[in-house]
Amino acid sequence: MIDLEEARKQILARIAPIGSEHVRLEDALGRILSQSVPTRDPIPPFDNTAMDGFVLKYRDTSSASPDHPVTLPVVATIEAGMAPTIPLEDHCAMKIFTGAVIPPGGDSIIPFERCLRYDERTIVIQQPVAQGAHIRRLGEDVEAQGSVLAPGSRITPAAIGLLASVGAAQVQVNRRPRVAIHSSGNELVSIASELQPGQIRNSNLYSLQARVKRWGAIPIARPILRDDLDLIRSGLRETLELKPDAIVTTGGISAGDLDHIRDVAREMGDDVQIRKVSMKPGKPLVDGLIGGVPFFGLPGNPAACLVSFEIFVRPALARMEGRSDGILPQRCGVLKAAKEVPPSDRLRLLRGRATPAADGGPDVIEIPSGQGSHLLGGFAAANCLVIAPASTEVLRPGAQVHYWSLTDEEA
Repeated sequence: MIDLEEARKQILARIAPIGSEHVRLEDALGRILSQSVPTRDPIPPFDNTAMDGFVLKYRDTSSASPDHPVTLPVVATIEAGMAPTIPLEDHCAMKIFTGAVIPPGGDSIIPFERCLRYDERTIVIQQPVAQGAHIRRLGEDVEAQGSVLAPGSRITPAAIGLLASVGAAQVQVNRRPRVAIHSSGNELVSIASELQPGQIRNSNLYSLQARVKRWGAIPIARPILRDDLDLIRSGLRETLELKPDAIVTTGGISAGDLDHIRDVAREMGDDVQIRKVSMKPGKPLVDGLIGGVPFFGLPGNPAACLVSFEIFVRPALARMEGRSDGILPQRCGVLKAAKEVPPSDRLRLLRGRATPAADGGPDVIEIPSGQGSHLLGGFAAANCLVIAPASTEVLRPGAQVHYWSLTDEEA
């Protein structure tokens, strides 16, 4: 058997970024920039006021006090969107509104509420105004002829606003992986089918589609691969014609007589590895390249399929898109109740639920029953994978455990 970390390391060694594309700014949320965005204009593009009030020269207020207030005449009004037509002379003030251009000669703002009195003709000030008070300076956020956001930056709502402010109607981003998904097995039927003896519904297709979509990649649903060598070959060839960035199959990778996926993958592929990973669930794994496309053969049991996706496929998709959040983040928590762990020579990954502690301490971890690799009931409410070393047989209440979060990812 191969260690989980070593298997993932070998898989990621063959994964490369898949290129970039231009998208409209309104479609760029959550995407990864492939190059910095050049700027033409400084932001702000001019000195402007951060407050409604009066623009003046701070020196003219230096002697102001409650006992000796200073009175200045109001000589003009400047609204946002207006260009000042006259400079500000000494011992004068201009009424000004938030966002308006600071006139030549003006160097400070006093908000309306900081004035002792004011009307349309004069203001009365009883304390000195600091130089530069409430003025937003030209270029203090973005310099002209520079660039914003480094390559590899995730585009957040704030980044959208920044890019809009510099006039970036389109941006170049890393392309999202297109992931073709096949389930395999003669027992599978569509989810709308009435079950006949020996049949099960094709749930893996839907859970993997949802996981790929939640991750931010693009799922491509493909037909069920029946347990026939020729049908599997032709099905995978047809999928390759769609030019996906990755192919994921479920089932058909163990040691049974009808487990043909692994054999066809090795026949059609390059550097295809048939692995036994030291983890439970998710021991069987097939990975490699088919037609130059990364291929992942995951277990057919639903819980094992999803766990293997998180451990092996998610990091590969992240590397394809240049994301930094592919490896599950590890945290510490304390166990709420005892949990017996069946003996095993493999690392156990238990589906659990992490809840913030009321006292601000470590998260409280609950591990429900129903940990079989074929069971999804407990997994549906899980938000983490609790790590139980191979030697562990009982997890005791209050014990510190390590877990991998299933929700700590950048959307």
